[in-house]
Amino acid sequence: MGQALRIGVSRSAVAVLRSSRWSGDRLSRLAEQDVLASSAGAEDAYAALGQALDAVLRTTAGAGHAGWPVSFVLDDDLLRLWQVALPSGASKPQDLAAAAAMRFQALYGESPAAWSINAGWAAGAPFFGAMPRALLAQIERVAAAHKLHIVAIVPHFAAAWNRWQGSLAGGAWYGLMHDGVLTVAAVEAGVLRAVRPLPVPHGAEHYWLNQTLRREALLLDLAAPSKLMLSGPAPLSWSKPSSTAGDLPVALLEPAALGADWPASARLARAGSTT
Repeated sequence: MGQALRIGVSRSAVAVLRSSRWSGDRLSRLAEQDVLASSAGAEDAYAALGQALDAVLRTTAGAGHAGWPVSFVLDDDLLRLWQVALPSGASKPQDLAAAAAMRFQALYGESPAAWSINAGWAAGAPFFGAMPRALLAQIERVAAAHKLHIVAIVPHFAAAWNRWQGSLAGGAWYGLMHDGVLTVAAVEAGVLRAVRPLPVPHGAEHYWLNQTLRREALLLDLAAPSKLMLSGPAPLSWSKPSSTAGDLPVALLEPAALGADWPASARLARAGSTT
Protein backbone atom coordinates (compact mmCIF):
# COMPACT_ATOMS: atom_id res chain seq x y z
CA MET A 1 0.00 0.00 0.00
CA GLY A 2 3.04 2.24 -0.13
CA GLN A 3 2.94 3.36 3.49
CA ALA A 4 5.09 2.32 6.44
CA LEU A 5 6.06 3.29 9.98
CA ARG A 6 9.53 3.96 11.34
CA ILE A 7 9.97 3.86 15.10
CA GLY A 8 12.99 5.19 16.98
CA VAL A 9 13.75 3.59 20.34
CA SER A 10 16.10 5.01 22.98
CA ARG A 11 16.35 4.65 26.74
CA SER A 12 14.57 7.95 27.29
CA ALA A 13 11.97 8.20 24.52
CA VAL A 14 10.37 6.57 21.50
CA ALA A 15 9.04 8.22 18.33
CA VAL A 16 6.86 7.17 15.41
CA LEU A 17 7.27 8.46 11.85
CA ARG A 18 5.22 7.68 8.76
CA SER A 19 6.47 7.36 5.19
CA SER A 20 4.27 7.29 2.11
CA ARG A 21 5.08 6.78 -1.54
CA TRP A 22 2.18 9.10 -2.29
CA SER A 23 4.20 11.96 -0.81
CA GLY A 24 7.52 10.92 -2.32
CA ASP A 25 8.43 8.79 0.73
CA ARG A 26 8.66 11.98 2.76
CA LEU A 27 8.69 11.27 6.49
CA SER A 28 6.19 12.88 8.81
CA ARG A 29 6.21 12.89 12.59
CA LEU A 30 3.26 11.18 14.20
CA ALA A 31 3.98 10.97 17.91
CA GLU A 32 6.64 10.80 20.62
CA GLN A 33 6.52 9.27 24.08
CA ASP A 34 8.91 9.56 27.01
CA VAL A 35 10.05 6.35 28.71
CA LEU A 36 9.37 6.23 32.43
CA ALA A 37 12.75 5.81 34.09
CA SER A 38 13.32 2.59 36.01
CA SER A 39 16.11 1.95 38.50
CA ALA A 40 15.01 -1.60 39.30
CA GLY A 41 17.15 -3.36 36.69
CA ALA A 42 17.50 -4.14 33.01
CA GLU A 43 14.37 -6.28 32.70
CA ASP A 44 12.20 -3.51 34.17
CA ALA A 45 13.91 -0.94 31.93
CA TYR A 46 13.02 -2.99 28.85
CA ALA A 47 9.47 -3.40 30.17
CA ALA A 48 9.30 0.41 30.48
CA LEU A 49 10.40 0.71 26.86
CA GLY A 50 7.68 -1.73 25.87
CA GLN A 51 5.10 0.31 27.78
CA ALA A 52 6.24 3.49 26.03
CA LEU A 53 5.97 1.81 22.62
CA ASP A 54 2.50 0.55 23.47
CA ALA A 55 1.46 4.01 24.68
CA VAL A 56 2.73 5.88 21.62
CA LEU A 57 0.92 3.45 19.31
CA ARG A 58 -2.31 4.09 21.21
CA THR A 59 -2.20 7.86 20.76
CA THR A 60 -4.55 9.49 18.29
CA ALA A 61 -1.73 10.01 15.79
CA GLY A 62 0.07 6.72 16.42
CA ALA A 63 -2.95 4.40 16.32
CA GLY A 64 -4.84 2.93 13.37
CA HIS A 65 -1.98 1.37 11.43
CA ALA A 66 -2.85 -2.33 11.67
CA GLY A 67 -1.27 -4.29 8.84
CA TRP A 68 1.41 -1.69 8.16
CA PRO A 69 5.10 -2.62 7.84
CA VAL A 70 7.30 -1.14 10.55
CA SER A 71 11.04 -0.64 10.92
CA PHE A 72 12.64 -0.07 14.31
CA VAL A 73 15.84 1.95 14.67
CA LEU A 74 17.50 1.37 18.05
CA ASP A 75 19.83 3.73 19.85
CA ASP A 76 23.29 2.18 19.88
CA ASP A 77 23.36 2.71 23.65
CA LEU A 78 20.88 -0.18 23.94
CA LEU A 79 23.08 -2.53 21.93
CA ARG A 80 26.55 -3.99 21.61
CA LEU A 81 28.54 -3.47 18.41
CA TRP A 82 31.88 -5.13 17.77
CA GLN A 83 34.13 -6.71 15.18
CA VAL A 84 35.85 -10.07 15.09
CA ALA A 85 39.10 -11.10 13.44
CA LEU A 86 38.42 -14.01 11.11
CA PRO A 87 39.68 -17.27 12.62
CA SER A 88 42.28 -19.02 10.49
CA GLY A 89 40.52 -21.34 8.08
CA ALA A 90 37.05 -20.08 8.98
CA SER A 91 34.73 -20.39 6.02
CA LYS A 92 31.27 -21.15 7.40
CA PRO A 93 28.77 -18.87 9.13
CA GLN A 94 28.83 -21.07 12.22
CA ASP A 95 32.61 -20.56 12.52
CA LEU A 96 32.13 -16.81 12.56
CA ALA A 97 29.17 -17.07 14.95
CA ALA A 98 31.28 -19.06 17.42
CA ALA A 99 34.13 -16.55 17.14
CA ALA A 100 31.67 -13.68 17.66
CA ALA A 101 30.27 -15.28 20.82
CA MET A 102 33.77 -15.79 22.24
CA ARG A 103 34.74 -12.20 21.42
CA PHE A 104 31.52 -10.90 22.98
CA GLN A 105 32.27 -12.70 26.23
CA ALA A 106 35.87 -11.43 26.23
CA LEU A 107 34.81 -7.82 25.59
CA TYR A 108 31.83 -7.57 27.91
CA GLY A 109 32.50 -10.23 30.53
CA GLU A 110 29.13 -11.89 30.24
CA SER A 111 27.52 -14.81 28.48
CA PRO A 112 25.93 -14.02 25.11
CA ALA A 113 22.95 -16.24 26.00
CA ALA A 114 20.76 -13.25 26.92
CA TRP A 115 21.58 -11.46 23.68
CA SER A 116 20.40 -11.91 20.11
CA ILE A 117 23.50 -11.68 17.89
CA ASN A 118 23.31 -10.75 14.23
CA ALA A 119 26.07 -10.29 11.71
CA GLY A 120 26.88 -8.26 8.67
CA TRP A 121 30.26 -9.10 7.20
CA ALA A 122 32.36 -8.79 4.12
CA ALA A 123 35.50 -10.82 3.57
CA GLY A 124 38.07 -9.89 6.15
CA ALA A 125 35.84 -7.54 8.15
CA PRO A 126 33.02 -9.30 10.01
CA PHE A 127 30.86 -6.88 12.01
CA PHE A 128 28.42 -7.96 14.71
CA GLY A 129 25.60 -6.40 16.66
CA ALA A 130 23.70 -7.77 19.64
CA MET A 131 20.46 -6.69 21.27
CA PRO A 132 19.05 -7.94 24.57
CA ARG A 133 16.57 -10.75 24.03
CA ALA A 134 14.32 -9.10 26.63
CA LEU A 135 14.17 -5.94 24.50
CA LEU A 136 13.52 -7.95 21.33
CA ALA A 137 10.65 -9.71 23.12
CA GLN A 138 9.09 -6.35 24.06
CA ILE A 139 9.33 -5.05 20.49
CA GLU A 140 7.82 -8.24 19.07
CA ARG A 141 5.04 -8.19 21.69
CA VAL A 142 4.07 -4.59 20.94
CA ALA A 143 4.17 -5.12 17.16
CA ALA A 144 1.92 -8.17 17.48
CA ALA A 145 -0.51 -6.33 19.76
CA HIS A 146 -0.89 -3.53 17.22
CA LYS A 147 -0.87 -5.89 14.21
CA LEU A 148 2.26 -4.35 12.71
CA HIS A 149 4.60 -6.36 10.47
CA ILE A 150 8.25 -5.97 11.48
CA VAL A 151 10.46 -5.62 8.41
CA ALA A 152 13.65 -4.47 10.14
CA ILE A 153 15.21 -3.90 13.56
CA VAL A 154 18.51 -2.10 13.09
CA PRO A 155 21.10 -0.28 15.20
CA HIS A 156 21.24 3.47 14.64
CA PHE A 157 24.81 3.25 13.39
CA ALA A 158 24.01 0.43 10.95
CA ALA A 159 21.05 2.34 9.49
CA ALA A 160 23.16 5.45 8.95
CA TRP A 161 26.22 3.54 7.69
CA ASN A 162 24.16 1.63 5.13
CA ARG A 163 22.71 4.92 3.93
CA TRP A 164 25.99 6.82 3.56
CA GLN A 165 28.89 4.39 3.05
CA GLY A 166 28.62 4.62 -0.73
CA SER A 167 29.13 8.40 -0.55
CA LEU A 168 32.47 8.30 1.29
CA ALA A 169 35.49 9.78 -0.46
CA GLY A 170 38.78 7.90 -0.54
CA GLY A 171 40.70 8.32 2.71
CA ALA A 172 37.68 9.67 4.57
CA TRP A 173 36.16 8.35 7.77
CA TYR A 174 32.45 8.44 8.50
CA GLY A 175 30.91 10.08 11.55
CA LEU A 176 27.39 9.91 12.96
CA MET A 177 26.48 12.69 15.38
CA HIS A 178 23.54 12.02 17.70
CA ASP A 179 22.56 13.26 21.13
CA GLY A 180 26.05 14.43 22.10
CA VAL A 181 27.90 11.35 20.85
CA LEU A 182 30.05 11.12 17.72
CA THR A 183 30.16 7.53 16.46
CA VAL A 184 33.18 7.24 14.19
CA ALA A 185 33.63 4.59 11.52
CA ALA A 186 37.32 4.11 10.81
CA VAL A 187 37.65 3.14 7.16
CA GLU A 188 40.67 1.77 5.33
CA ALA A 189 40.64 1.06 1.59
CA GLY A 190 36.86 1.19 1.61
CA VAL A 191 36.55 -1.39 4.42
CA LEU A 192 35.04 -0.65 7.83
CA ARG A 193 37.82 -1.37 10.32
CA ALA A 194 36.40 -0.14 13.63
CA VAL A 195 33.50 1.72 15.21
CA ARG A 196 34.15 4.09 18.11
CA PRO A 197 31.49 6.01 20.10
CA LEU A 198 33.05 9.27 21.34
CA PRO A 199 31.22 11.61 23.75
CA VAL A 200 31.61 15.17 22.45
CA PRO A 201 32.40 17.81 25.10
CA HIS A 202 30.17 20.87 25.11
CA GLY A 203 31.63 23.50 22.80
CA ALA A 204 34.12 21.09 21.19
CA GLU A 205 36.02 22.83 18.39
CA HIS A 206 38.07 21.60 15.43
CA TYR A 207 41.07 21.16 17.73
CA TRP A 208 39.25 18.53 19.78
CA LEU A 209 38.12 16.76 16.62
CA ASN A 210 41.63 16.76 15.14
CA GLN A 211 43.28 15.43 18.27
CA THR A 212 40.61 12.82 18.95
CA LEU A 213 40.58 11.29 15.47
CA ARG A 214 44.36 11.28 15.21
CA ARG A 215 44.55 9.49 18.55
CA GLU A 216 42.00 6.92 17.40
CA ALA A 217 43.98 6.34 14.21
CA LEU A 218 47.14 5.71 16.25
CA LEU A 219 45.33 3.32 18.58
CA LEU A 220 43.95 1.41 15.60
CA ASP A 221 47.27 1.47 13.71
CA LEU A 222 45.58 3.14 10.75
CA ALA A 223 46.44 6.19 8.69
CA ALA A 224 44.74 9.34 9.94
CA PRO A 225 41.66 10.24 7.90
CA SER A 226 41.92 12.86 5.19
CA LYS A 227 38.38 14.02 5.91
CA LEU A 228 35.44 13.34 8.21
CA MET A 229 32.15 12.89 6.36
CA LEU A 230 29.39 13.51 8.85
CA SER A 231 25.67 12.94 9.18
CA GLY A 232 23.49 14.15 12.01
CA PRO A 233 23.45 17.56 13.75
CA ALA A 234 27.09 18.65 13.87
CA PRO A 235 28.36 21.43 16.15
CA LEU A 236 28.15 24.73 14.29
CA SER A 237 31.91 25.27 14.42
CA TRP A 238 32.54 21.98 12.60
CA SER A 239 30.30 22.87 9.68
CA LYS A 240 32.23 26.05 8.91
CA PRO A 241 35.43 25.98 6.83
CA SER A 242 38.48 26.15 9.11
CA SER A 243 41.24 28.66 8.47
CA THR A 244 43.73 26.76 10.63
CA ALA A 245 46.35 24.78 8.72
CA GLY A 246 46.15 21.08 9.40
CA ASP A 247 42.54 21.09 10.58
CA LEU A 248 40.65 18.02 9.45
CA PRO A 249 38.10 18.94 6.76
CA VAL A 250 34.51 18.10 7.69
CA ALA A 251 31.95 17.42 4.95
CA LEU A 252 28.27 17.34 5.89
CA LEU A 253 26.39 14.54 4.15
CA GLU A 254 23.02 16.18 4.78
CA PRO A 255 21.88 19.76 5.37
CA ALA A 256 22.81 20.99 8.84
CA ALA A 257 19.26 22.17 9.52
CA LEU A 258 17.58 18.91 8.44
CA GLY A 259 15.49 17.69 11.37
CA ALA A 260 17.11 20.22 13.70
CA ASP A 261 13.75 20.99 15.31
CA TRP A 262 12.93 17.31 15.80
CA PRO A 263 13.52 15.57 19.15
CA ALA A 264 16.37 13.08 19.32
CA SER A 265 13.99 10.11 19.26
CA ALA A 266 12.44 11.29 15.96
CA ARG A 267 15.87 11.88 14.41
CA LEU A 268 16.74 8.35 15.50
CA ALA A 269 13.71 6.96 13.67
CA ARG A 270 14.67 8.94 10.57
CA ALA A 271 18.20 7.46 10.37
CA GLY A 272 18.87 5.60 7.15
CA SER A 273 16.00 7.22 5.30
CA THR A 274 16.67 8.99 2.03
CA THR A 275 14.18 11.77 2.85
